Amino acid sequence: MNNQSVIEYIKEGLLNFVFPLDCKICEKPIRESKGYSICEDCFETIELIERPYCVRCGKPLIPTDAFKQNREILCLDCKRKKYSFEFSRSAGIYHRVLKKCIHLFKYYGEKKLAKPLGKLMVDYLLKNNEFKNKLDLIIPVPLHKNDLKKRGFNQSLLLGKVIGGYFSIPVGESVLIKKKLTPFQINLSKKEREKNILRAFSVEKPEEVKGKNILILDDVFTTGATVEECAKELMKARAKNVFVLTLARTVQSSYAASP
Repeated sequence: MNNQSVIEYIKEGLLNFVFPLDCKICEKPIRESKGYSICEDCFETIELIERPYCVRCGKPLIPTDAFKQNREILCLDCKRKKYSFEFSRSAGIYHRVLKKCIHLFKYYGEKKLAKPLGKLMVDYLLKNNEFKNKLDLIIPVPLHKNDLKKRGFNQSLLLGKVIGGYFSIPVGESVLIKKKLTPFQINLSKKEREKNILRAFSVEKPEEVKGKNILILDDVFTTGATVEECAKELMKARAKNVFVLTLARTVQSSYAASP
């Protein structure tokens, strides 16, 4: 830590002591916030995704006899649809604390949340052997240049840097670009999302993709339309395999497994 970093650390510590932040979930003062607006107690209540889940898209499933027999289970959507990626996984469920964290991070400019949220994804990868020794390159889902200018940062890139730094995996910032400006996917139906994002991405550096195992990184998996379009373009550029990891995944109030 250099002198400037030490000064900033001390300054932030003093400010937190004199003017403690209030947690934006429970509204209690945070004594050691490290600049985060969520306290550790609330952060620890984030609901993580564990087995059983669909082996293809990672959708959480209700335990069944098939799961107990260690059979691979596909959800109904994945039985009907073929994806360009090998499989997708998500660290947590997109509701309550995790949903609030993502909104603060993504829409309110709380970039410091990239560190604890990225750590959540690191912990998931450490526990999940499905990704072990499979990844050559991390590619965050890109923003269109107009959206990047408005927001000031790409949340998926910040998460990717945390993960890449921990595992010493390179992060491709401009390998994949979003060439088409599209309305935000929020509040669109599955069909509308697929149409909205169609042909929105292109691979700008195919030489960095060819023959590699690639991890697409995004913040939220809803229908999979965005990561599928990214995976499709990467496979066209002759990637060896494409995997997907997102911070969170939306789930319906009720869902069932299909053995």
